[in-house]
Amino acid sequence: MDLEIKRGYEVLPDNTVRFGIRVTNPGSSAISELEVILDYNDSLFELEGNIVEKLGTLPPSVPRTAKFLLKPRGCVHREEIGATVRYKDHSWEKHTLDMRPKVVHCVCPFLKEKAITRSEFLKLYDTGNSAEHGLNFENISPEKLVEFLSHTCKNRLYKVDEFSIENGKVLYLAGESLGEKAYYLLTAVVLEQEGIVQVLLHANSDKAFGINGFLNEILENLRHLVQNVGTAREIGIIKKEQVINIIDSVVQHTNFSEGTDAPSIAVQGSVVQRSEIGFLAEEKASEDGKTAIENKEPERKKPKKPEEAGKVQAAEKTISEQNSAEKTTAEKAVKQPPEKKTPAKEPLSRPPAKKPGTPSKKPVPVLSLMVIGILLAGASAIVLGWGEAPGNPETYTNSAGMEFVLIPDGEFMMGSPSGESGADADENPLHKVMIGEPFYLGKYEVTQEQWQKVMGNNPSHFKGGRLPVERISWEEAREFIQKLNEIEKTDRYRLPSEAEWEYACRAGSSARYSFGYDVSSLEEYAWYDANSGDKTHPVGQKNPNPWGLYDMHGNVWEWVQDGWHDSYYGAPSDGSARESESNSLKVRRGGSWEGSSGYCRAANRGNSGSGYRSSGLGFRVLREL
Repeated sequence: MDLEIKRGYEVLPDNTVRFGIRVTNPGSSAISELEVILDYNDSLFELEGNIVEKLGTLPPSVPRTAKFLLKPRGCVHREEIGATVRYKDHSWEKHTLDMRPKVVHCVCPFLKEKAITRSEFLKLYDTGNSAEHGLNFENISPEKLVEFLSHTCKNRLYKVDEFSIENGKVLYLAGESLGEKAYYLLTAVVLEQEGIVQVLLHANSDKAFGINGFLNEILENLRHLVQNVGTAREIGIIKKEQVINIIDSVVQHTNFSEGTDAPSIAVQGSVVQRSEIGFLAEEKASEDGKTAIENKEPERKKPKKPEEAGKVQAAEKTISEQNSAEKTTAEKAVKQPPEKKTPAKEPLSRPPAKKPGTPSKKPVPVLSLMVIGILLAGASAIVLGWGEAPGNPETYTNSAGMEFVLIPDGEFMMGSPSGESGADADENPLHKVMIGEPFYLGKYEVTQEQWQKVMGNNPSHFKGGRLPVERISWEEAREFIQKLNEIEKTDRYRLPSEAEWEYACRAGSSARYSFGYDVSSLEEYAWYDANSGDKTHPVGQKNPNPWGLYDMHGNVWEWVQDGWHDSYYGAPSDGSARESESNSLKVRRGGSWEGSSGYCRAANRGNSGSGYRSSGLGFRVLREL
């Protein structure tokens, strides 16, 4: 029996290579004494930890990952890393498998000058992969650091532009990697404030590998320079959010200038602003480390329809009375219908609010009570089917009895945040995804009763109408959806993409689970190996996530549309599915009754062949608006 072996890697900001080898047992019996032995060049890498990772017993269809940390001893541009996998099958017979080597690109790409215009630079700046870093120095002049950056980079990078800002300089530099034709861009901002010199660097490339090495090589050269200058010293690392804010502001404001003349840019409170516009952008970090930029006098959205003017004015009054944590909810309440929405600029923490704000403690006039009564009656009529709801209702039920919840548009950070316990290499890099349109997602996993109505059979191992249907392959899930579309006379049903699934599962959270980090609370939300009793359970018995979805953690794994990829390098940022033409493996999400708590994490990913069936594997359906 051959095991399914997947491998992937990530280059961390300190140039360490995190290498992961995921092993899945496709058989029907557990295997034991599973261990992974890494094969690497110790003249190029220093291994942190043991060369052998013991994974123990591996049940069928439950993947486990061996993780290794390799620190490059110098520049490594292309090197193969392999591994040997050893185990005993159910009859205690020993087996040895050699993993196909993985080519690793990690640090210090060889570059040559790439002559491009400023407009081309700015266009490329918004694409590809990026990394940011910043340092504080004292007792060294900003001119010295600018001269160093210009001199050090001149043989490898082309100076696209250089211009002055208040108390500093901005450099745009571009290069191209030899052999691979990948571009590498560097935006450098050097600022002096109260005797402290800040160097802020943003690296950008169309290749995922090499970008951290490219940036860190420049940082190490900077540090070396400072160490050789008498009293100069490094006094701290600048927060990544601040680096991004300042550099993004510089780049955005250069777009206002015409020709090659630099715009007038002022620096106040470590935040760059365009002085002609006259606004001050304030840095404001959210709980999950992401940054929001909020102007002091934000531009109000103008309603597209006259009859909405009153709603907008009321919402604006509510906004002025609420604290900043409530503003997102109020603004969401006055957005246009879904088909006319523009993508949200900040991650949503919950679905559109049902209540416009905190009730007033003042006496309510009788006329107001009458109006409220009329509105409530109208809402009741809509819920009971006495009238047509404006826009899209928050829930929807189809002819097969499948209930759906409206998921709002928005954006989120997909993948594992740095340091998340149990995270695998294939859950990186953490990247922003925009969900541009709202959609309906099944409130529950598809049940056996619903499958029976559409398909006329029940392939499940555990029987029960309200139990999730399982032993369903990816192809069979797609066949169900095709028949459902025919029955409903539509083409709007489909599997969710992996990004849509994780966005809906997180429901605004960046934690391990939709409810937070505390694994002791998982039993209130999920059926998994610690509480399932080795079987599935009727859908909807545990607590829902903040957006009203049940069993997103545990019960059964759920197929999504995407083909399997070892990491998120090259993944789309618009929430669409990422197909794979190179193999038949498909992605599954959410964990199951037979898996541990780690498999129930919002970021965790599994994969199986498109024809694979298991008593712990089902699916959930998405309906487009």
